[in-house]
Amino acid sequence: MPSTMNEAAAQSVLLARAFEEADADGLLLSIDDRQAATEAARASGGAPEAQAERRAVHLLGRLEAEVPALGAVRRATRLPRAVVLPVAAVALVVGVASNALGPERHVNVLSFPLLGLLLWNLGVYAGLTALALGRLAARRGRDAVETADAALGDGAGWRGALGRTAHALAERSLRRVRLPDAPRTSLASRALRDYWRAWSRLEAPIVASRVRLALHVGAALLVVGAVLGMYVRGLTFEYRATWESTFVGPATAALLLRVVLGPAAALLGVALPDAAALAAMRAPGDAPAASWIHLWAVTATLVVLVPRGAAALLAWLRDRRLSRALAVDPLGGSFRVLLAPDRGAGTTVLVVPYSYGVTGRQADTLRELLHDVFGLRADVRIAPSHAYGDDPGPRDAAAHAVVVYGLVQSPEREVHGRFARELADAAANGARVLALVDSSAWHARFAADDGRRENERRRAWERVLNEVGVVPLHVNLAAPLDTRVVEQAEEMLGAARGGR
Repeated sequence: MPSTMNEAAAQSVLLARAFEEADADGLLLSIDDRQAATEAARASGGAPEAQAERRAVHLLGRLEAEVPALGAVRRATRLPRAVVLPVAAVALVVGVASNALGPERHVNVLSFPLLGLLLWNLGVYAGLTALALGRLAARRGRDAVETADAALGDGAGWRGALGRTAHALAERSLRRVRLPDAPRTSLASRALRDYWRAWSRLEAPIVASRVRLALHVGAALLVVGAVLGMYVRGLTFEYRATWESTFVGPATAALLLRVVLGPAAALLGVALPDAAALAAMRAPGDAPAASWIHLWAVTATLVVLVPRGAAALLAWLRDRRLSRALAVDPLGGSFRVLLAPDRGAGTTVLVVPYSYGVTGRQADTLRELLHDVFGLRADVRIAPSHAYGDDPGPRDAAAHAVVVYGLVQSPEREVHGRFARELADAAANGARVLALVDSSAWHARFAADDGRRENERRRAWERVLNEVGVVPLHVNLAAPLDTRVVEQAEEMLGAARGGR
């Protein structure tokens, strides 16, 4: 089961990891700093997620002494749930201030001040419903869904605009980080860029849920403010209800009001005026406005407050769920140092080079890779290279097997593919087979290659090995080990990290 972290822990781990991996020369984080963080995390015990968080907090404490703006960066790159509060306050104030029942203390029951807000919300519901149906109808394609999404006044269009604004402000805060010298500034920029690339993707659903929550709460409180304004003004002024229209007669007006206000009238137990009563109210005639204010207030509750409140509750629940379960590998990248030091005891890994030599620097990098994957206590044995056309021969079926090919070789299904397939067929239950394609000799021989020929050769190896059910892992054993290669190897093997 994938590891998950809460939002604060995930952000800390990604930020600390980005700096640690970018700082290969120890300009900001010395080896002693890293070791102290590792020892403190291990000493506290607990699950890998808890250890990773503690290590990250330790590292960030040291980093903030070197990069004072780091705290501001963390705040700027995380949209807090409290964003709902200012949106709600502004909406409430605007609702109260914008609701004028009428300059002459008369209100037109056919163009009540709340009518525009109600129609806007109904339009939003129609758009959201269309969007949901579009998502369910996958056959219509993703473009149609995105078009409907962007067309919504309150839906994804506004969420996208607010999300882009938050994104732009976060990126601006990253660019403003400056340190006393150019090497450290360059290092911080690179680390922050890596952090933002990982964090923005992970945080995007949470940002969307919080913007959605803020908009639903804001829409509800805008109407609450308008209703409050009506009643406050109604306490200090006497308003009269009337109506007038160039095209609508009393009978049509009565029908329209039954459609719009009928549910509220049923709840309040009042009767709506018929055509004759409306004719008497037609300007310059009028009637008391109190009952109309009550009817429109109840209608606003039914049309806006209840749906928006339910939507806000769902958005809040979704936000809580998302913010508590961000998919971050606590032992990924540089945080692999938290792996138990005795991991891999009793495990044998047999390296089988095929028509290819693995010595010196390549052998050291390969051992480092395999110890990272299988554990420091794993017994890694590098066998002599098999000649072209050889069979794997007898071996310990319980041992994991790693066949190493050279990218400089032209892959052949009946030779290289068959060798990997026979290794896999001979493996006992639980033993794994990994195929590595090393590009170090290729780079030494074709230093001027612009990458196109190398990519073509890689695809050729992938076709040959995929045909026999083996997925190749491309690696340059002459270069420093990339932690992403370790993670790819673990994914391919499906190996559980025992002893965490």
